[in-house]
Amino acid sequence: MSIELLTLILVVSLAVMLMAGQWTSFALGMCGVLVLYLSKGVLGLTALSSVIWNNANSYILIAIPMFLLMGEIILRSGVSGYFYRGVVVLLGRLPGGLLHANIASCAVFSAASGSSVATAATVGTVAIPEMLSRGYEPKTVFGSIAAGGTLGILIPPSIIMVLYGALVEESIARLFMAGIVPGLLMAMTFMIFIAVLLLLKPHYAPPRGAPGDKPRLGEVLHVFPVLGLLVVVLGSIYAGLATPTEASALGAAGAIVLATGYGRFSRRIFGEALMATVKTTCMVVLIIIGAQILSTALTYSGVSRGVSEWVMGLGLGKWEFFLALVVLYVVLGFFVDGISMIYMTLPVLLPVVQAFGFDLIWFGIVLTVLIELGQITPPVGLNLFAIHAISGGRKFSEVAIGSAPYAFLMLLGILALCLWPGIALWLPTTMRG
Repeated sequence: MSIELLTLILVVSLAVMLMAGQWTSFALGMCGVLVLYLSKGVLGLTALSSVIWNNANSYILIAIPMFLLMGEIILRSGVSGYFYRGVVVLLGRLPGGLLHANIASCAVFSAASGSSVATAATVGTVAIPEMLSRGYEPKTVFGSIAAGGTLGILIPPSIIMVLYGALVEESIARLFMAGIVPGLLMAMTFMIFIAVLLLLKPHYAPPRGAPGDKPRLGEVLHVFPVLGLLVVVLGSIYAGLATPTEASALGAAGAIVLATGYGRFSRRIFGEALMATVKTTCMVVLIIIGAQILSTALTYSGVSRGVSEWVMGLGLGKWEFFLALVVLYVVLGFFVDGISMIYMTLPVLLPVVQAFGFDLIWFGIVLTVLIELGQITPPVGLNLFAIHAISGGRKFSEVAIGSAPYAFLMLLGILALCLWPGIALWLPTTMRG
């Protein structure tokens, strides 16, 4: 069977399954099995056992459940609430201070959870009721939390970076370090935007010194335990003292210590955190296995090579190809979650990315920002749905409109990474070990 016909069958079957509501993992896996059978016959299916075993038995991927467990314990024990109140004390006296506190809290808590949706939901649960009661403009509140939550996959540890690093066989530790500076700059950009917005429209936030805006200075101490845990986790990776997998176990143990220190750790909380971790890990691993079956099929059948040669034959320049990639991922972000985006596209596009000479660490950070963008673009922006669910019955359009300016700021962030690649690549070059 020709490569052109195989590619057509693959695209059509995958589109039909996804539009029919089939789980992404099964859609990818079944399309992979179909392509393998059509290209190699029954003999091609013998590769399935090794694909499943190699991915289910990956040491690198152990970091995923450990980082998830760390975030779940901090969330379910209430430590995240103490942390947020401490940030409010630090930033609450600024004009529109609680909006800045949303971004800062998301930036730090994202490093504890590694998940955009978990970050947005955690901060939003604490912040939204209080901010609406104080008279903050709703769209601004929803937008700041939804956008701030996207930092959860850029500031390490990041589940997306673990998956990307495992797929392209790049150092996850270097990816983690590469995400720190862009993540902090993105958070700073969001806060500058909020400051400018409030200068232009001061009625979007209550005046300073309004009733209920009295800081409790003792609560600022709650910032340091979570911040200290993150310094230990990321510092051990940076100094070469621990691999990301070892650091993830250290983070999970540290979260248990924090919860115990606050007197909020119990068998029930630990059980709920474990169950949530298992559910998310199973979802991720199923997607990985299904996507790797498809990737193997693309390689064995020659479809991956054929598509790469076709793209190279178009005569696109390096940055013309990059612009086309950005448009592709922005459109995919409207309809597909981040993990699926990575595993649906990279097996085909990675050879082309390498042929054009893009640094894979740098490209991983750009791809992560594009996945962030997909978290706040309807109709399938997961952060938008998370915020809408806890908005107290507000319209979904308010959440989407409030998040829209931050999408443009993310595109500006990608432009900055293109102009100054050192934003992402400087810190990894200073690592030890």
